[in-house]
Amino acid sequence: MATVTEALPARPRKASAGRRRRHQQQLPWRLHQIAPDAVTILVTPIWMDGTGRSVRHYLARAFDTNGQIIKFQAGGSRRIASLLQGAYPQADWNRAQTWHADTNTLTVRRPMSNADIRAGIQQLEARAVVLAAAVAFERERHQELTTARDFAATAAAGYIDRNFLNRGTQ
Repeated sequence: MATVTEALPARPRKASAGRRRRHQQQLPWRLHQIAPDAVTILVTPIWMDGTGRSVRHYLARAFDTNGQIIKFQAGGSRRIASLLQGAYPQADWNRAQTWHADTNTLTVRRPMSNADIRAGIQQLEARAVVLAAAVAFERERHQELTTARDFAATAAAGYIDRNFLNRGTQ
């Protein structure tokens, strides 16, 4: 039985300027094949030490317009990291990088500031208000449907309880 070991280079591959431009032009389409509807993709280097020596891997997370994580098939992180490294070999891949679909650019991931956290909290609070209103609407709709169903069942049986009407007239 033959064993195959995969050797990853210490530095990302270097390409000619023409090939790099072509990679950058095709990058949105290729990334869309892996992570449909991705607006931003965060690629983070992680070092794993399972065998006694530290090995660098890349973890990719794709986000849609709502900030929800887009799941992709196994091996997607490696493919995304490979595509981005081929298109942007000059980037510092020892730091987290963010790819933006609207501008097809790669930026260094900056740490979150307090203003970013406050803005995120405000967005989540606004979303909570919208969801609470939607839940209240659905509860009211459920009550109306239940009442209508109960009324239809009693009308079909030939009996309608009118006692509550008589109490009001006395």
